[in-house]
Amino acid sequence: MYNRIYEKLDHIKDLDERVLLKKIMNSVFQSLEQYSEDTFNKLEERVFNELEYAKEKYDIYSIIIKRNKIDPTDDFLYPILDEDMEEKIYDATEILRSLEEKKHKDMFKIFLKCDYLIFKEFINSHTKIKGIIKTNKKDHEAYFKVVKNKEYTNKVSRLYKSFINSNITWTTINNPYIHKIADVVLVGCQDKIEVDENIVKIEVDFGEYSKYVEYDMIPLWNIKELNLKCNGFPMPCIDKVNYEHDVSIIKEGQANGYLVDSENTDIDYVTFKKESLIISAAVKDTIFWRLLSIISYDKRKIQKYEYEFMTNKVNVNFANKLAFEKPHTIKTKTELARTINSFKASEYLRFNDVKLQEADDKKFNQTYDINDFITDEIREANVKTALILDFEPIDKNNYLNKDILSFLVSEVQLLYPEYKCEGRLL
Repeated sequence: MYNRIYEKLDHIKDLDERVLLKKIMNSVFQSLEQYSEDTFNKLEERVFNELEYAKEKYDIYSIIIKRNKIDPTDDFLYPILDEDMEEKIYDATEILRSLEEKKHKDMFKIFLKCDYLIFKEFINSHTKIKGIIKTNKKDHEAYFKVVKNKEYTNKVSRLYKSFINSNITWTTINNPYIHKIADVVLVGCQDKIEVDENIVKIEVDFGEYSKYVEYDMIPLWNIKELNLKCNGFPMPCIDKVNYEHDVSIIKEGQANGYLVDSENTDIDYVTFKKESLIISAAVKDTIFWRLLSIISYDKRKIQKYEYEFMTNKVNVNFANKLAFEKPHTIKTKTELARTINSFKASEYLRFNDVKLQEADDKKFNQTYDINDFITDEIREANVKTALILDFEPIDKNNYLNKDILSFLVSEVQLLYPEYKCEGRLL
């Protein structure tokens, strides 16, 4: 374009006009060229400053610990629910009101250290369980029932939305402990509890399931909730609608993975840099942002616990890293086996075989869908073909086998939405 313009200028016969026009055009093109170069350099700097997504920064570790054994100085594990750390206090007034209004009242949680099918049987029994409410005045005979706790799975559902909103690939959470927690609910009392009575203790007879019941157990994971303010003032975006909020993560640790909590609203996009997060949102004021920090695993700092650490970690090698960075459709049994065996959880189960058969909803299933909260997936409502995955347990007496199986099958289900994936232990 420049050459054509200068060629036309050369055809101007008046030398004074030609010199004047050349000076004007040189000034215009010099400014335009400088502006274009500056704009390109800023774009290039922004692209190169954006961190490459590292899968290992988003590995979730989980465990369950008795309340009195939790180390408050531990900077790796945090309660999934903060209220679990509070000592349970029973309010006689609230309990009395619930009984008068014939409403069920959640009393406490229990963890069942048993096989998934035993837990399922326990929850589905729907029988009234006898117990005693001991107060400072007398003992009251009461009736209870157990229901599956949903608070922890709701928190995982919220975590999934945070992954999606932050444009980070979702990997199924391998946390078998939260799927073995039940709420003990008060449904009735033989006689009336007076308002001035103080509840000292509650005893419930779980019958044949009592040997599995553990009290005051708290699920932990390596996710820390943060409230961080952006540095300086938000910068207006080119679209004249959104503003960029620069949130520093230096103090929290640059080795950790970060997500923008799904409870934040009006977010357009999130960009990750080495020392900060750039949040583009239709918010012009300087505010505190809710973030989730996924604490990096450091083997040297990990304490020994009674229960095993569970994780959705993928073993990093060249083949797995290449497959993860450039995902493709898995079409062979060998590729599927490689994908399954890439998870650290595969140390507990040995992948044996895979086959297709007609789906049967009435058929007994050994697994459950961990990602049942994903409702935006594009798939047929009535899947007619089942993908059956056979595994052999390394330790047949491990009570977590079917939960780990459910994790691996749920992850495979994300790969094959056209099938109903089921897992079986041989």
